[in-house]
Amino acid sequence: MDTSERIAFLRDAYRLFNDREIDALLQMMIDDVEWPDVANSAALHGKQAIRSYWHAQFAAADPHVDPLDFIEAGDDLVVAVDQRVADLEGRPLAVPAVVFHRYTFDGDLVRRMVLFTDRDAAITELDGPCP
Repeated sequence: MDTSERIAFLRDAYRLFNDREIDALLQMMIDDVEWPDVANSAALHGKQAIRSYWHAQFAAADPHVDPLDFIEAGDDLVVAVDQRVADLEGRPLAVPAVVFHRYTFDGDLVRRMVLFTDRDAAITELDGPCP
């Protein structure tokens, strides 16, 4: 995929996340994908681990993410994301924030996502403060 195709791909991924279409979203990743478990400051490995993480997350909260900007970082793509988290009744659990997701691809699929809170770090570093 070229950059414009990856941007369209990731826009679709965020839509799927917001719609809670977990199975379709997991199809966009390699089997041994690496994904951040922010709550536990750890990295998840594999689709089943991510599926379990999301099911637990969605049972306890209502996260919503909207991509704002896409930035090339070598072969990776960084996405500035408007992140809002509410409880299941719609009350905010956290102050809305802009965070940065750095994606590494393996062919046409996501191999890794790393979360950053700083734009410059997301562009220049491969590993963020949250695995």
